[in-house]
Amino acid sequence: MHELSKQVSDYRSLKRTISDLEQKLKEVENQIKEYMGDQEEVVVDGTVIRWRSFTQSRFDVSGFKNQHEAMYEQFLVEAQVRRFQIT
Repeated sequence: MHELSKQVSDYRSLKRTISDLEQKLKEVENQIKEYMGDQEEVVVDGTVIRWRSFTQSRFDVSGFKNQHEAMYEQFLVEAQVRRFQIT
């Protein structure tokens, strides 16, 4: 079990590192967006940075369920899954 204990410790450490790096990445991304302002494209040192608006369509599951509950239930598919957690 000693090896597993080390693996759990490594796992937790890596999760914290990933979380910290994701937060730093988001901060840098926001700084770039702030610099860009309303510009949709910027080129710096040969690197093209794009930040464009676009329209996206999404399926309203809860609205469909509310208006067509029987049909919603008809198309539900159960799946057996396993959730990995370390607490």
